[in-house]
Amino acid sequence: MKPIPCLLAAFATGLLSTTAPAQGRTDYTLNDGQVQFRVPAEWTAIMEKTEGNPQAVAFQVPDPSAQGSGDAADATVKTRQLKTPAEFAGVVQDELDRSKGQGGYEKDPSNKDSSVHQYFVLRGKTRYLVRDSFFLTGTIAVEVRCQRPLLESTPAAWNAQFDSACNGVVASLKH
Repeated sequence: MKPIPCLLAAFATGLLSTTAPAQGRTDYTLNDGQVQFRVPAEWTAIMEKTEGNPQAVAFQVPDPSAQGSGDAADATVKTRQLKTPAEFAGVVQDELDRSKGQGGYEKDPSNKDSSVHQYFVLRGKTRYLVRDSFFLTGTIAVEVRCQRPLLESTPAAWNAQFDSACNGVVASLKH
């Protein structure tokens, strides 16, 4: 009867290792490899849904200023398989409408990039800057959402680095 506890322990260990966050990994795919993208190695995948429709990978982005605050910077790449490319405009409009329904929504007037929907929302008592980018690859709608808390203690250099990394994720999808 001793093999059963060993088998259960091995199963539990294997199960735990598959659910551990993936840090250090930079290359990801969705939709059976039709969508490929790259993220910085320090971003930790905290959720991967790579089957069905929609699919997504969510990342926690280390922000030393947010530690212990309950706030966190994160990024998500989400895909939706469409029947035809003509559905893309409706999918984007639905996402824009959903973003406008969030508490404290305010369009960012400083945004000069028309390909990015950039806005502010409230998450609890903290104001966040959110950047949504959308594009179509074949019949797959792709959204990249990057959001970071606006904390007084966060250095401007960190904010610029985060924004640049988000732009890099978007650029890696458009290759």
